[in-house]
Order: sequence, then structure tokens, then C-alpha cells
Amino acid sequence: MAKKKYTNARPANYRKKALSELKAKYPYYNLKSNLFIGVPFLGGLFLTIWEINIYRVTFISVYILLSIWVLTGVLITPLFRKTFNIYCFNPYTPERSPLFFHFLFNIVSFGGIVIFLFMWTNQTLNDHIKIVKELPVVSSGHLAKSRHSCGDPYVNVIYKNQEKQLVFPCGTEIENYNNVYVEITKGLFGFDVITNQTLVEGDW
Repeated sequence: MAKKKYTNARPANYRKKALSELKAKYPYYNLKSNLFIGVPFLGGLFLTIWEINIYRVTFISVYILLSIWVLTGVLITPLFRKTFNIYCFNPYTPERSPLFFHFLFNIVSFGGIVIFLFMWTNQTLNDHIKIVKELPVVSSGHLAKSRHSCGDPYVNVIYKNQEKQLVFPCGTEIENYNNVYVEITKGLFGFDVITNQTLVEGDW
């Protein structure tokens, strides 16, 4: 007796039918999908990249930023869950997406926006009182090279018991220096920000 074969295969037009039903149920579905899903995600991703440049000149633990980034996404998930389920189209379970994608979207989108605003505000609204410190170089190296990057040279310094990587322009011969001058100001949230940096034997 031949065994029956069970399959989870969907009809060929299942995806098209499910999408048509959603468009009929929610007017301007494509426009709202782009606004509610595409814009926040791409915006959060862009601001996160921008925030990395601010992080490079801010004395703050990366764990603080990661905590803000992840916690924001987790907290926003219940508030945005219904909207995400509707406009992030999943043909197999319309109006319902796996929880993992909720967290991923909210962390990248809203987490990215929040950490950028946090870092940008701390940097921009500083106390405008600048002090100069001479910091010893504990190690040096080069960032990974890519098609659009030369592999920027960097040095690691210690400031207030915290190790910090300072990146310099391509071509800087960091191996010849043992100290770095940094001009520092205190940010709005208490995290020190570097406004200028130079190797000891370089030009200020």
C-alpha cells in the first residue's frame, strides 16, 4: 500500500492572492509599507553609521551604547508590533511575522535613531571648556582595508582607566610616536569628547 505524501507547498498564486487581500484591506498598502518599514530601517541604519564616527571621538563604553541600542528595540516592539505584522509582508502567515524580525527591525531602526540622538546631543551640547591632555600610546595598527578605505592608521591610548582607539588620516606614520595630544571637552551627558588630536611631534 503506497504511503500518502504530505507537503506544505502553497498554490502557485498564493503569495499574489495574499498580497492582494492585504491591499484590499489596507488602502495605500505599498505607500504605507515603504513609510512604516523602509524609511525607519534605512534611516536607522544610516544614523548608526554616522554615530560610529561620533563614537570614535567620544570616551564612552561600547557596552553602554549596545545596551541603549538593544533596549530601545526591545521596548518599542510591543508598540509597533501590529503595524509591523501588517506592512512587513509574509506570504505564509499574512499579518504575522516572526518575533526575531520584529526585534531586528526595531533595534536597527529605532535603536539606531536613539543612539545617534544620544551621541550627537552629547557631542554638540558640550560645555565648550577645552582642556589639553597628553596621553601615552599603548599600541598602534591599521584598520582593515577595503575598496573605499586605505586602512586608516590608529593608536590606542588610556584615558581615565579606559582604553580608546584614535584614528588618524591615511599616510600618518604612527609608528614613530609614543604620545598623543588630545583637546577634550565635556559632553552634555558627562562623556568627554575629543575636539582635536595630534601626535606629539606633529603640527597642532
